[in-house]
Amino acid sequence: METEKIILIVAAGVVLLLLITFLSVYFSAGRRKGRAAERKTAKLLKKLCKTNGSKLINNIYLPLYNGTCEIDHLVIGKFGIFVVETKGISGSLTGSGKKLVHKIGTKSHKLYNPLLQNQTHIDNVMHHLKKGGYKKVPVTGTVVFTDKELEFDRELGIGLDELEDRFSQLKPAGVNPDILYDYFKKLDVTNPLKKFAHNFSRRDWD
Repeated sequence: METEKIILIVAAGVVLLLLITFLSVYFSAGRRKGRAAERKTAKLLKKLCKTNGSKLINNIYLPLYNGTCEIDHLVIGKFGIFVVETKGISGSLTGSGKKLVHKIGTKSHKLYNPLLQNQTHIDNVMHHLKKGGYKKVPVTGTVVFTDKELEFDRELGIGLDELEDRFSQLKPAGVNPDILYDYFKKLDVTNPLKKFAHNFSRRDWD
């Protein structure tokens, strides 16, 4: 019995430590800034969706192997699916390949290329479309940087003020947005433990 109590106490301590670590990261300044940026993009996308009857799902978690894939904004319209990744970083973003250099003032660190990050999201969406019998649905995407002062290579994405123009370029393809909206809402992972595991494992919080 004593051994079992010790195991339970240790297990409870580990869980508590993990929870404290997660909360400290989740509510960090960088993470709060990221959520504020996502709200800005979501607000504009909601407005744009009303113009042509498109559907919007923010912060959707889709199954990915044994884990999940979190997509900031999934826009579903007659044009197909538009996958949007939002970044609220400031300073400058340079480089190419898997890791970019994010510099703020005199400090710099490596940041996973958001273009590659969003490509993973696009691939995941295409996988689920194919699995559901919708493989002919067009899928495209972009990365949106909300900070007006950020210096970045235009190949990496667009500014928030360019999103409306990018949205207007999406051409109708005969897609029924209501059907696909319902399909992806059913796929959305709502299990809090899986979402917790996903957010805890993230390394790039910008």
